[in-house]
Amino acid sequence: MPSEDRTQIALDAIRPRKELFLSAVATTTEEIRSLLSGKGESTQDQTIALGNFAQGHVDVERFSAFTAKASRLDSSAEKPVLAAKETLAGLLAEGDELFVLKVAEGSSLADAVSQRLARIGLAFAAAHVTDLAKRGNYREEEHGAMLDGLAYREWSRAERALAPGLVVELSGADFIPSAVAPFLDEGMKIVFVVEGDAPAAAMARLVTPGLYVQQTTNDEALEAFSACEWTAAAALLPDGAAEFVHDPDAGETSFERFTTLELPREVLKRRIGGMSASQQAEDLALLESMAVVPVPSGEAASDPAGKLSAWLLSQAKLAG
Repeated sequence: MPSEDRTQIALDAIRPRKELFLSAVATTTEEIRSLLSGKGESTQDQTIALGNFAQGHVDVERFSAFTAKASRLDSSAEKPVLAAKETLAGLLAEGDELFVLKVAEGSSLADAVSQRLARIGLAFAAAHVTDLAKRGNYREEEHGAMLDGLAYREWSRAERALAPGLVVELSGADFIPSAVAPFLDEGMKIVFVVEGDAPAAAMARLVTPGLYVQQTTNDEALEAFSACEWTAAAALLPDGAAEFVHDPDAGETSFERFTTLELPREVLKRRIGGMSASQQAEDLALLESMAVVPVPSGEAASDPAGKLSAWLLSQAKLAG
């Protein structure tokens, strides 16, 4: 499947997160328009000011009536609020490109994701600036740099819960998913679209009890990922990679949470990017160790009932 189609599939998988974020942007945009209500009284003016995003998200008729009654900003606060409005308009103008990150070959994945999230964070910075100006607390020398970007480490818990998710396109040589672990919080969803030879089990290093993790070569297998309410990461990989789903809803122990696991028949025994063959083998071993059904040890291992129990568990797991 062409990479463009896989990217669209990945975008569809983060759509609920994206719509949540855009709804928050629309709310902030409404507030700014109400504060600047002296400019543009008609419904048509309001629609133009809000842009195409208003269609389906903002009731312009209701909004127009609301803004006509709104009080004006103090003149000294208009400049930062206008700057916040322009910032939001710039983000909305990017469309889906804002949520698709193309990592240049050889670049740092962590740096690229950090920079893109800082740009997305401008939506929250615009809300902060608007609130400061509305309350008369905005100071250019102190707050002027806020609209240069808002790093993910500075996002509040509530802001992290509004993260739109990301689709990350990159080459297999640069596929080191553990690099994005610091950004996986409060419902964030990241989908990797990987091209070329890639480590067979690199996503294994992201597995934690409360993180939904999926690695697949099937481009149409992200429905459960999209629907889950957990913080989540998924990777669409070329043929030959391990395939698995780690679902926190599936059980309390790690082997229960691996609802599917299919190991590759053959693993490339050579370096891929910065990952040596031995490091790739360690990832596969880690994946196997987390997904394996525990077997009795010691006296229980020689107990026929214990052996039967372990065998039944393994068969149930395979059937699942």
